[in-house]
Amino acid sequence: MDKDEILMKSRMENKGRDMPKIEENRNSARFAIILGFLFMLVIGVLSLIAQSKMIYGVVATEFCIVFAMNIYNAVKKKERKYIILTFTTGLAFVVLTYMTICEIFQFYPLR
Repeated sequence: MDKDEILMKSRMENKGRDMPKIEENRNSARFAIILGFLFMLVIGVLSLIAQSKMIYGVVATEFCIVFAMNIYNAVKKKERKYIILTFTTGLAFVVLTYMTICEIFQFYPLR
């Protein structure tokens, strides 16, 4: 292989991995999570005002998104902080999902 072929192959392998694109994706994900948490906060406050109870489905949905992002990072990067974040957000997601299902079916095991 000559120099041009190697250069062309390297460009094809690294296509879409340029730093500005990576940073743009990271910033858009961060913005989406912050906006999602703000939406969750507004819906939570409105549900408390209107019904005097929290709608857990909205919170569970947001934690599902964060949990999925942490799973991806834990598998790809195999770093301790991402593994711990995966377990903590996963636990929150499972608990909130359970509470949502109890709310949907009007099943309250501790009453």
